[in-house]
Amino acid sequence: MTQVRSAAAQPLLSVNGLRVGFASRSGLVQAVRDVSFTVARGEVFAVIGESGSGKSTVAQALMGLLPPSATVEGNMRLDDLDLMALSKRERRRLSGEHMALVRQDALSALNPCTTVGYQIAETLMVHRGTTKAAAMAEAVRLLDLTGIPTAKVRVNQYPHEFSGGMRQRALIAMALALQPALLIADEPTTALDATIKAQILDLLLKLRAEFGMSIVLITHDMGVVARMANRMLVMYAGQGVETGEVGMVFERPAHPYTRSLLAAIPRLGVRADSLAAIPGQPPSPLSLPAGCPFHPRCGRAEELCTQQQPKPLILAEGQSALCHFQPEKRDVRILA
Repeated sequence: MTQVRSAAAQPLLSVNGLRVGFASRSGLVQAVRDVSFTVARGEVFAVIGESGSGKSTVAQALMGLLPPSATVEGNMRLDDLDLMALSKRERRRLSGEHMALVRQDALSALNPCTTVGYQIAETLMVHRGTTKAAAMAEAVRLLDLTGIPTAKVRVNQYPHEFSGGMRQRALIAMALALQPALLIADEPTTALDATIKAQILDLLLKLRAEFGMSIVLITHDMGVVARMANRMLVMYAGQGVETGEVGMVFERPAHPYTRSLLAAIPRLGVRADSLAAIPGQPPSPLSLPAGCPFHPRCGRAEELCTQQQPKPLILAEGQSALCHFQPEKRDVRILA
């Protein structure tokens, strides 16, 4: 894995105290609660957690794609740009030029009534004023760059004429059209078979090296994190419960939820009926439990966990966890 500079040294992306809520009949539903992280230049930063943990909501908040019913609070900065202070028009201009999103469902993300090549070229025509002929030529180059064969033919075809893996490559080509500094990949290998999945991941790493961009990788797959990322943020019930270098978190996970996720990974030589599944279900944001939101599913929970929200436990070498107890010593409590 390529090493990058510390995220503390001039981070490309900085998120502090991000909170996202949605209006409902029952009141404001907090989907993301006080999430903070940084992404260094050239780094692959993974955001991982179960469905409903708030991963994709973080991505949509960064891109300014949340619906009007959403309320967003906190601080988000991309380089020297304050994302919270930008107008809607400025955010639209920012998207594509400085950061881009690769969605998880390529078939839904692409317009079925327009050729793939024109959808890529349109980005260049709108943002850069490129002529249609020059933009279509660039679309061919981008499709070829992302590994689509016979790009000169494929550029005039429609999304339904592409395979699932080719559609995902086309979305990546579209995201790269303006050479953004930050690429947000939201579950980019969903519904792809193992071979195509590996090809897409290799492609992202190749393009990161070629363009020098940073990647925020949204996923629920620990194997993808181990293969791709430099650092990671583990999310549960809308909160960031652990962050740190990938190797360190995998070797010495500090939060019980992270340990449970790692214990549930299938391994060669381990019978399927002996996997350590996490009991219960993630809580609904409408009815979060008191104290630590993971305590109903945590085998190490004590009375303190049911009553008080834990405060960040800062560990060595940039690793932190939202837990009352030290990872090695259960009887050590982290107080205010």
